[in-house]
Amino acid sequence: MNYYEILQVLPTALPEVIHMAYKALAKKYHPDVYTGDKKYAEEKMKLITAAYRVLSDPQLRQQYDKTYF
Repeated sequence: MNYYEILQVLPTALPEVIHMAYKALAKKYHPDVYTGDKKYAEEKMKLITAAYRVLSDPQLRQQYDKTYF
């Protein structure tokens, strides 16, 4: 699972870009507003939130990058 792909950003993305991508995806897939399958939306939001949690924290992002790149 590639967190950059989940948030649809490049590995060189600035924190502001990561934040904007998270907000856009959260708005799209939040179970309260998603018009499709709610279970799918919940699982998608879990992935989006996990990716954002790691990539928005400089230390966690550095660890993630060392591990996967």
